[in-house]
Amino acid sequence: MKPFLSLKPVDEVLKLIRLFPLRESEELLLDDCLGRVLAEDVTAPSDLPGFDRSTVDGYAVHARDCFGASESNPALLRIAPPTPMGEPNVTPLAEGEAAPILTGGMLPPGADACAMVEHTRLSGTDVEIIRPVAPGDHVTYHDEDASKGEILLCKGCCLGAQEIGLLAAFGMTAVRTVRRPKTVIFSTGDEIVPIEVCPNPGQVRDVNAHALLALCREYGADVRLAGIVKDDSKVLADRIAEVLPGTDIVVLSGGSSAGMRDHTVSVFSGFSGAELLVHGVAVSPGKPFILASLGRKCLMGLPGHVTSALITARLFLTPLLRQMQGLPTRQCPGTPCRLAHDTSSPLGRRDFIRVCLVRKKDGTVKTRDGLPLVKTLPQPSGCITSLTRADGLVVCPEDRDGLHAGEALDLLPLY
Repeated sequence: MKPFLSLKPVDEVLKLIRLFPLRESEELLLDDCLGRVLAEDVTAPSDLPGFDRSTVDGYAVHARDCFGASESNPALLRIAPPTPMGEPNVTPLAEGEAAPILTGGMLPPGADACAMVEHTRLSGTDVEIIRPVAPGDHVTYHDEDASKGEILLCKGCCLGAQEIGLLAAFGMTAVRTVRRPKTVIFSTGDEIVPIEVCPNPGQVRDVNAHALLALCREYGADVRLAGIVKDDSKVLADRIAEVLPGTDIVVLSGGSSAGMRDHTVSVFSGFSGAELLVHGVAVSPGKPFILASLGRKCLMGLPGHVTSALITARLFLTPLLRQMQGLPTRQCPGTPCRLAHDTSSPLGRRDFIRVCLVRKKDGTVKTRDGLPLVKTLPQPSGCITSLTRADGLVVCPEDRDGLHAGEALDLLPLY
C-alpha cells in the first residue's frame, strides 16, 4: 500500500483552494449572460426612465389646481390635448388644464402630478377632479430608477433575470463578464463502464461523471466529460496531458486512495511544475481527496465512491468554481434543527452526516422545542440513495466522537 500524506484539516484545504486565481474576462451578448459574473462595474449612461411619466391612467395636472378637491366640491379643469403614448409631449400644460394620459405616458411640461381616472368625472369639455393630489403623486420622475453616472451593478455581481432586465433598459447589448472555468472530468477504474452499457458482474456504471457534470454546470463551469480511463498510469497521464491546454480544472473521480492501482497522486506529481498540495483530508466521507496545482491550473482527485465524491466536490470543488468566477466562497447557511437520536462519528475527522426530516404519519415534520427533528440515514459511501433520500447534512466536528439526541444543529443543504 502507498502511504497517505498526513491528513490536512478541512479549513486548511479551503485556504489552499483560495490560492487559485480568478479567470480572465470576456465580452458576452446580454442574452447569454444569465448566471455570469460581472468583470467590472456598470454605470448608467443616462437617466432612467429619462422622462417624467405617469404610473396610472388618468389626467396629468398641476397639483395646486386640485388642492381641496372633493366629490361635493370638485376641481373643474379644462381638458387639454391628450399625451400620445410613445411620443414626446412638448406642449406645456396651462393653468387650470388636465391632459388625458395613460400609464407610462410622458407628462406634459409643467405637470407635476397625475389624477387617477377613478377619481374624475367628465363634464362636457371639462373634467372634475374629486380628490386632491400632491406634487409627485402617481409620477415616476426621469431619474427615479437611476441617475446618469450612478453605479448600476458592481463587479462580482451574478447576473439574474432582474439584472439583465436593468441592462436591457439602458440598451446594453453586451457586457464584460468573468470567463467560466473550463473544467474536464475523468472517471478512472477498470470496473467502470459507460451508463448506456449493461454492466457485467463486477462492473458498475459511471455514476460519478454525470453527477459531477451536473454539479459543475450548476456552479457555472464550462464543463465536459473526457470519458473513462483504465487503471494505467501512463494512459491516464497521456489523457490528462491531452486536455490540459485550454483547461483550468481537471477533475478525476477514483484512483485517489493509497492502493496499488490508485495512480492519481503519482500522475499529478509527474507533470513538470506540478505541486501536490493535498493527499488526504480529515473529513468523512472523502478522506482520499487530492489537490495539486500546475501553474494556474488545478488538478483535483475525488474518491471513487459516489457519496464521497459528491460530498468532497461540495466541500472543495464548488468553492473553487466560485473562487475562479470572483464569487464569495462561503457555504450556504444552515437551517436550525435537532437530532432525534445519538449518533457516533470518527474522532479526528469532520463528519458530514446525511440526515432526513422525521415526519409524522400525516407527512408533517416532527419538531422539538420549535425545531424540526432529523434522523441519520445509512451512511455507506458507495450508495447514492443516501444522498437522494437526504434532506441535508449535519456536521460532527473533528474534536468529537458523536452527536447527542436533542442537540441543536445546523441542517446544511446538500449542494
